[in-house]
Amino acid sequence: MRKIASSIVLAAYACCSPMAYAQYEPQIGVDVSVGGGVSTNPFLYADGKTAVSANVDIAPYVVVEDELGETRINGNLRFTQYSKFYGNDVSARIEAATERRLDERNTVRVSASAQRLRSAIQDGLIFESGGGSQGPGPLLPPTVPIIDTTLAGTRARITSLSTSFGLSHVLNERSSLDAGIELNGTYIDEGAGFDYRSVSSHAGYRRQLTQRTTVTFDTQLGFVDYLSRRTGDSMIVSPRVGIQQQLTNRLSVVADAGISYVRTDVGGGDRSNLVSFAGSVGLCDRGPNRTLCLSGGRSAQPTALGGVSTVTTASLNYNAQLSRIDRLSVSARYGRTNQDGAGLPVVRVTDFIGVSATYARDLNDRLAFTVTPGYSKIFDDTQRRSANYSLMVGLTMKFGKRR
Repeated sequence: MRKIASSIVLAAYACCSPMAYAQYEPQIGVDVSVGGGVSTNPFLYADGKTAVSANVDIAPYVVVEDELGETRINGNLRFTQYSKFYGNDVSARIEAATERRLDERNTVRVSASAQRLRSAIQDGLIFESGGGSQGPGPLLPPTVPIIDTTLAGTRARITSLSTSFGLSHVLNERSSLDAGIELNGTYIDEGAGFDYRSVSSHAGYRRQLTQRTTVTFDTQLGFVDYLSRRTGDSMIVSPRVGIQQQLTNRLSVVADAGISYVRTDVGGGDRSNLVSFAGSVGLCDRGPNRTLCLSGGRSAQPTALGGVSTVTTASLNYNAQLSRIDRLSVSARYGRTNQDGAGLPVVRVTDFIGVSATYARDLNDRLAFTVTPGYSKIFDDTQRRSANYSLMVGLTMKFGKRR
């Protein structure tokens, strides 16, 4: 992970040297949490058992701003010891993202991430998505990472690597172009799934019709390569048309719709062709003390089954400042992976639902007490699995200087 972290930091600063412009004082710190609790089936195994756990969570971050942009680097390292059956676990993630204005018309964005997890499903609720800087236009819902529900309940660690590069160009006061490329790799231990790499590029056009309304046109082209096998290798083409609407000063909506065309190698020189609906919708209400975002989507995505599947996702994120010292956050996720007859021998439908809430009370400027109940369950057409009910309590100490 050390080499990966170094590469991410270098990528974050690759756009241009920050020394040429005045910088604001950087924010550097780390949040350290200690706690414990009880879970009935923490990894959603078919033979899961109830266990008590103790954990230490370390989350460093760096935020650097200057006149031309912002760079964020954050990570999460979690140590967990279970009382029985599950042993101990170490999970880690690091992310970096930078957005830089090259001149009056051009902006560049670079991001990279690496993570190694024992349960990518559960950690989709535990580890919040870092996300990049907010682009032009209305306030958008946070990006929802795709959940590959076929990995749920496997006794294998999953390593994911990702890097992306994007460029936006302003044509005039109402129109802009943007393009980008993203590289991903997913590697699964113990033969629990098929390793794969993917590359995806996109090009888009935006036109502001009014002060509150923007229309978008975007086309994505992607290729998926399953390692050590040709079966499942795919090409994905997905054109979409969308709209971004600022309904009020607080409320915004974004939506797009189109198709996904998938061509998949099914072995023996044969290929299957599948056309399906693709689209997304998001709604955000952002107030001074409360934020509520809803989002959902449907797209064609590679999965550990060894082929491209139709993936449906939905999410809810709620954050509220209840008082000067009390906060509440709620996160809910739904995901469905449907290997729906693309010509491959495996046909499987898997659904995941998860809900987690955290109440936090500040004991002083640096120390907070947290209580986090949670629920998650996998609905699988191949085997039955019990749900996971959990209750965790902890203390979080904040180190570092914040503006």
